[in-house]
Amino acid sequence: MGICTVLPLIGLIGIYWLPAVAPHEGQRESFWRIIGRIWRPGAAVGLQGVGFAALGAFFSLYFLSRGWPYAGLGLAFFGAGFVVVRLLCGHLPDRVGGTPVAIASLAVEACGQYVLWLAPGPDLALVGALLTGLGCSMVFPSMGAEVGKLVPPQMRGTAFGGFAAFQDLAHAVTGPVVGLLADKSGYASVFLIGGLAATLALAIAVSAHKRAHVAVA
Repeated sequence: MGICTVLPLIGLIGIYWLPAVAPHEGQRESFWRIIGRIWRPGAAVGLQGVGFAALGAFFSLYFLSRGWPYAGLGLAFFGAGFVVVRLLCGHLPDRVGGTPVAIASLAVEACGQYVLWLAPGPDLALVGALLTGLGCSMVFPSMGAEVGKLVPPQMRGTAFGGFAAFQDLAHAVTGPVVGLLADKSGYASVFLIGGLAATLALAIAVSAHKRAHVAVA
């Protein structure tokens, strides 16, 4: 907790000397109208967040319920995959587009969640955690790149705030809601829900990609 207290202060020092961004002039729109424009990428990133939150909340409990060792490695594998992909592939949304990157990422996340659901032992479960991290990493920036295209410049701050709220909501709701299911059906069912959510997000991303191509045509 001490480290978690100090790190944001270092971040504050880091941004202190950044020049302020001048606000864009233009007509303002209501928050709910902006949500109507961005709900597809928002829904995709929110559904992605179900697997993210499920792994963080239930991975160790899943291992302990099965009597498997290495429960503490789950978040390490997830985090390693998440960070490596963000470092190596962070440029891809600008190069190839947000929805193609999100589609690939959500497919990997869904596979990771299904592997966790069906894993017969700890080794394969850790592979599922790694795949989940690899998949989750680029969904938020990829869909965020699409959000920037859907609103005028003067509304981007509002749009990104609403977009981030979809993921925040997923993180807030997943633990208590999915936890009720885990009590009745076992911890493996948590990852089935995460896989289904990622699959639905994948379908939304594919739909958004098709709509974008139709609009360009």
